Amino acid sequence: MLTCITLFFWQLDAYSLFDRTETETAEVARQMWERGDLVTPFFNDVRYFDKPVLLYWLIAAGFTVFGMGEWAVRFPSAVFATLLVIGTWLFVARLINQRTALFAATMLAANPFVFGLGRTGVTDIGLTFFLAGALYSWYWSYSSQKREGYLWFFALLALAVSIKGPLALVLCTLIIGIFLVWTSGWRAVLLSMPWIWGTLLFVGLTLPWYILVTWANGWDFINTFFVHHNVNRFLNVIDKQPGPWYYYLLYTPGGFFPWIVLLPLGFRHLRFSSGYWQHQPANRQLDLFMAIWFVVVLVFLSSASTKLPHYIAPALPALAFLCARAWEVQTREPGRGLRLGLGIISGGLVALAAGFAFVLDFVRDPALPELQTSIERTGTPWFLAAVCLAAAVGVLFSLVRRQAFWAWAISLLTFATIGLTAIDRLMPVLEGQIHGHLLDIADILRREADSGYYPATLGVYAPSLNFYSGIDRIPVYESRAQVRYRLAKNEHLLLVTTDARLSQTGLDLTTYKPVRSAGIYKLFVLPPSAYANVCKVPCQ
Repeated sequence: MLTCITLFFWQLDAYSLFDRTETETAEVARQMWERGDLVTPFFNDVRYFDKPVLLYWLIAAGFTVFGMGEWAVRFPSAVFATLLVIGTWLFVARLINQRTALFAATMLAANPFVFGLGRTGVTDIGLTFFLAGALYSWYWSYSSQKREGYLWFFALLALAVSIKGPLALVLCTLIIGIFLVWTSGWRAVLLSMPWIWGTLLFVGLTLPWYILVTWANGWDFINTFFVHHNVNRFLNVIDKQPGPWYYYLLYTPGGFFPWIVLLPLGFRHLRFSSGYWQHQPANRQLDLFMAIWFVVVLVFLSSASTKLPHYIAPALPALAFLCARAWEVQTREPGRGLRLGLGIISGGLVALAAGFAFVLDFVRDPALPELQTSIERTGTPWFLAAVCLAAAVGVLFSLVRRQAFWAWAISLLTFATIGLTAIDRLMPVLEGQIHGHLLDIADILRREADSGYYPATLGVYAPSLNFYSGIDRIPVYESRAQVRYRLAKNEHLLLVTTDARLSQTGLDLTTYKPVRSAGIYKLFVLPPSAYANVCKVPCQ
């Protein structure tokens, strides 16, 4: 519990929301809260059917308790991450042993995926928690023959569908279906599950909102949510997020280092023969269940056209368990491969130290000329390099003594030090250099928009402007013709843009001095008379 509080709640509101997914989520919740419409989500004053409504409700409720701010937006994710880790510990401790549970829970908490998602107001960690809870409940009932776990399965699966959509239903069906076919236990299990009460529970928790939002919005909701954001996202690349079939085979090992290093030692003892598992009692089939869980999610997400590194999150509880099993065996019976594994971990930590030491050579962005100097002034890269080198030495000592438990403790402490140092020392620098500029402009927009000026951007898509200014609609223009069209409305225009976008569109604002220049961003107040003067060449 202390580890979760430290990793997920400490300084949760010390830095502003990230553009764009987190600020989109926060802005949808803000508009839902202010409109009092709990059915139809809106973003930028337009219906927004990217995700189901559960997280928006939770964040909106947080606004009532915590006020409008980062804490309210991120609090549900921090709670989900904490419950995911604690639930994993309880589940594994009950079915295996407490040491494996300790390893699985800490490995699940101490990796960049869960650590980052648990501190960000997005739906992925909620999906991971509810999906894991559903599968834990199902397997507990399956192995113990207690039917109440099946009801928890239906309820948690319903909440997973309510926070992310039908993906949770598809993954659960594939994981459980393949497992039951593999073990030839599908007939008895299907007969023992309380389908009537379970279906009523699932339908009662999921269908009301889906019915209400379809009733209010008709085909627009069905086409946008189900067709575009689910089917089309799987079949085609959306939002310029492509990736090859081996995408997650690259990101997952790197994101789950060092825990994944000893995983091959565990696979040596894992049998995949269907005949073997058919003769094992239900309470001895957990290794197979977790392996199928991880592989199904990995293959399914690898088959999708749209990819992002953190999409692998639903597979991580199973991966953490499999890694924990391998580490626990090595603490009891150190094998010949332990020294090789710990040597790889030590080498990886040395490489990570070198990365921190030389990272400043790659932090060179013409748009952020002071970023490199600001980071260097904190001394953080050198501190983290020293931490990793010290950890590498500690793991080498563990190698000599063949102590996997020591290596686990050193690795856990190292990850916590890196993560918390980044939050405490790097995030304030990044805040000031990158996102703080937009917050300054959002504050001006909020004040000037109250005077009747019309806000818009030219080529700048930043939902944080909406959230922090409290303005429901800030159009994003892509051409100078759109700017002139708005000026023709005889209104003052508050225009946020950059020099690069002005150059690309040929919009001539040299006769107007920006009221605010913050980093690469400029805020202009254009009077209606600017209509005839803003184009270097005739606008089209």
